Amino acid sequence: MSKPNMIEKAKNLSLVVLFLSTVLLLYFFWGNISFGSLAIKTLSDQSAQDVPAVAGLIEPEQIFVSFGSDNYTLLPPDKLWYNGSGNVCFIKELRKFGPAENTLVREIDEKTYQQVRKIRSIWAEFGYDMSLKDFCSIFGVDNPQNYNAIESVTTIGYSTADKGNSIFIYDGKNEKYYWLQSGDSDNSGSTYGGTDFPGFIDSIEEKGYDSYYPAGSVLGVTNGALMPVDVSSGIGSFAFNQEFYLYQTEKINTIAGQFFGSNFDFVRKITEESGTIIYMYGYGQNVLIVNTDGSIEYKEESAGEDSGTGFSDSLQTAVNFVADHGSWESLGETKMTPYLKTVTVDPGKKKGYRFTFGMKIHGTPLLYEDGNAISVDVIDGQVTYYKRNLIEFDQRDLDTSGSDDSESVFSPVNLIAQNFKYIYDVLLAEGEVTATADQAVMFEEVASKVNKLQIAYVKQKDTEINEIQPVWVVSVNDVDVYFDLYSAEPIGHSQK
Repeated sequence: MSKPNMIEKAKNLSLVVLFLSTVLLLYFFWGNISFGSLAIKTLSDQSAQDVPAVAGLIEPEQIFVSFGSDNYTLLPPDKLWYNGSGNVCFIKELRKFGPAENTLVREIDEKTYQQVRKIRSIWAEFGYDMSLKDFCSIFGVDNPQNYNAIESVTTIGYSTADKGNSIFIYDGKNEKYYWLQSGDSDNSGSTYGGTDFPGFIDSIEEKGYDSYYPAGSVLGVTNGALMPVDVSSGIGSFAFNQEFYLYQTEKINTIAGQFFGSNFDFVRKITEESGTIIYMYGYGQNVLIVNTDGSIEYKEESAGEDSGTGFSDSLQTAVNFVADHGSWESLGETKMTPYLKTVTVDPGKKKGYRFTFGMKIHGTPLLYEDGNAISVDVIDGQVTYYKRNLIEFDQRDLDTSGSDDSESVFSPVNLIAQNFKYIYDVLLAEGEVTATADQAVMFEEVASKVNKLQIAYVKQKDTEINEIQPVWVVSVNDVDVYFDLYSAEPIGHSQK
């Protein structure tokens, strides 16, 4: 072949390459597509997973049921709250309350509110305040103009008081109580506000339940918080792994790529002596920290624009961000159920929300002695902070970790009697009580301040411990103290 023909063919090839490059560039410019977004989409299937529905993440801490005659129980929300069927779904019955235009809304005092709670009734108790407008929008509940007097929902419940046509709301943000009274009636002439909450309560009673009593009646102090006397459980401890370890380079690159793209152009990487890896874009506008404990933290400089974004839209922004940056499962696809644990309004005096998400394992909450599973700050509609600390475990280990049959756990009454001094010392260290050597005073102080007891799993802050423990959680003011579920041995504590 002659040399001129070779040169001519090379020129033609160059023209083809140049033409294709031009078309590709025009495609990106005209199609409004960035190279970064293309890179992220090819990194992992994690970002393509389904985004959980906001309504499925919002649930009460517990369902409180009064059967009358000082007979109570506390139940986890599970399917009773949102995903139930038939007559075992709180939201389904709440949607039927009304008709809204015939509902009278009036403010009542705390004494009246506490009285209707003792009557046969059922209550959904949240760990945070949520605007009534957002609550109704998210769950598809009527929100007529006469509800405007109510700003937020902390507890919402149904009571058979006043012939059973009443919904009650506690607005914890403003410490106000409201009575929503419907004029609707059924065909028999009985007034139920159009709902079958009575049948809902009956179904719970018929299936059996653990009885709860006011703590004061069993501990000999003044305390209305409810406490079980005899509870059974079949859960046990199990081993876990961090979501990633620093030697897992491919996993870490996948994580970083979901924030910066796969080529890391203009991204500086810093490895500290401890092993912590820091990725930084620009002059610190975007920072990703990969910690040695398997957690990640992402910080993004705020644009400083007041978007006027409310609770519902901000929560959706947080949910979408997690789905695209790590997903709602661990990288090893360990199955846990996420839920919205707490909400902080205007964190750091910046206009927005801090959403903290917890995880449940077969319906049992997984708590952290240090930190949380997922936290997201949404300021003016923009994610400015994200922390993620998930775990991985073998489902087969979990299935065999508990006993074959449910067994009685350590009595919570005896637990407090045995460990009141330990609890008092924890409260003293957290500044919740003052020092005293009088053990009678210690016991009364602890027993009167206990506001909640629950069964949970706990991830301890000691990173050398790779086992999840089942525990009793004794909540006193803003402190959670953890004890082994079966031996009542102290395990640790955390500040809310």
